[in-house]
Amino acid sequence: MNDKSFIGLGHNPNPNVPDIPEGFGYALYEDPEARHFFEGLNDIEKTGVIRFIQSNNATGDEARDKINSVVTFLRNNTLSFMK
Repeated sequence: MNDKSFIGLGHNPNPNVPDIPEGFGYALYEDPEARHFFEGLNDIEKTGVIRFIQSNNATGDEARDKINSVVTFLRNNTLSFMK
């Protein structure tokens, strides 16, 4: 991945986008179509996706399920899950 989609904790060179959660980064790595779509998003859209993934997860299972769902939407070139 390039600097536009940095994965890590506190080392993102783009101050306009939060770090990608590790589980989401791994899921994007495993799904090139979803990764390509995500990389093409603007900073506001990327931030929205990351914030959506990070929001309201009571358990690790909920977070994993949300990541899997988001990756499916990204693979289909849509952000409709955020509406």
